Amino acid sequence: SWLNAIADEAHAQGMRVSGHIPAFMTADQAVRQGFDEIQHINMLFLNFLAGPEDDTRTPLRFSLVAEKAGGLDLDSPPVTGFVRLLQERGTVVDPTVTIFDSMFRHRSGETDPSYAMVADHMPPSIRRSMLGGRMDINEGNRARYAASADALVALIGKLHADGVPLVAGTDAMAGFTLHRELELYRRAGISNADVLRIATLQAAGVAGRADRTGSIEVGKAADFVLLEANPLDDISAVRRPVAVFTGERWYDPALLYEAVGIRPFTR
Repeated sequence: SWLNAIADEAHAQGMRVSGHIPAFMTADQAVRQGFDEIQHINMLFLNFLAGPEDDTRTPLRFSLVAEKAGGLDLDSPPVTGFVRLLQERGTVVDPTVTIFDSMFRHRSGETDPSYAMVADHMPPSIRRSMLGGRMDINEGNRARYAASADALVALIGKLHADGVPLVAGTDAMAGFTLHRELELYRRAGISNADVLRIATLQAAGVAGRADRTGSIEVGKAADFVLLEANPLDDISAVRRPVAVFTGERWYDPALLYEAVGIRPFTR
């Protein structure tokens, strides 16, 4: 197939194949034909929920998952078999689950629950943007969509427990979305230490840079943050940096936040 040809050539050039699952193809097929990494947790659910005629280039890739993911048995043979395939192939999954947790829970007129904990720190224009939901959530579908959001998080926990490599992507507001992504991994049952590893050393390994970054070691790049509290005790501590270091430079997060109109989280 065309995907086989693309993957073969990419791999011959020392490159990886990563992205959305192409329309009219299942994630299972994409992995078998050479995908090294899958972007977005909804793409995994579409493997079981989308039919051969469903065009997942359209908003159907969101609405179908919102409507049906909560009813998918994550312990069923098709799901466990697919997870085993991902593990055996070493296929990386970049869930970006925050955008879907937001999409499936956020009713227009209410503050986006993915950013409610930081909304009061934001400039007025950003706070206003947090009021507009992306889906028509109403009393008729609210519980169903919330169950689907829970299912997406639960699958992340299953992927990690079964040895599928994860990386912490966002596809939304820089910084704050990553913080929420890590909190949702913790909600999925992943330990704080493993959540931090996913966001640091594991990501560096996937990028082929683990020899230079991803952990604090002699000889590696001196790029790291100092937090107010221990994230091994509470993963939300990543929201409260007190210093940022890049090489020989030190930055005060409070001053950086203030420079873009955000009320600091620490002093």
